[in-house]
Amino acid sequence: MKATNLYRIASGLLLVWAAGNTYGFLMFWQVAGRMNPVPFPVGHSGFSYAQFVLGCLVFCSFCVLFAAYLAWHLGALARTMPQAIGAVGWILFAYSIVGVYISWLAFSGFVWLLSLAIAICTGWATVMAAADRKTQRRQDERALA
Repeated sequence: MKATNLYRIASGLLLVWAAGNTYGFLMFWQVAGRMNPVPFPVGHSGFSYAQFVLGCLVFCSFCVLFAAYLAWHLGALARTMPQAIGAVGWILFAYSIVGVYISWLAFSGFVWLLSLAIAICTGWATVMAAADRKTQRRQDERALA
């Protein structure tokens, strides 16, 4: 399997994760909307617990969508210019490992397995892209010699 395919698989799994998170916070909002709002002051306005949690969940979905875009972009770079990936692939892998740990602590088994699959795909793809980068460097050195 190529690094491009693994990054693209990770991107698709991240989209599934974001869709599941969006579904989860919509279900939360249906339940929380029926509760009596207890406002607490933040700055010049008041928020309820449900509004605060909804904001955090929406922000989390956007972070995961950005990671999906980044994984897709790294897949394109792995195919055309693996030397351009650099540390970004390892940062995405570290982000995925943190996601595995948080999923293990806070979520169900399916979410943990999904996070684990994302981490495996990004880590494997980054290792393969690094190997491709070294191979490309050697070929460039031979061509210059």
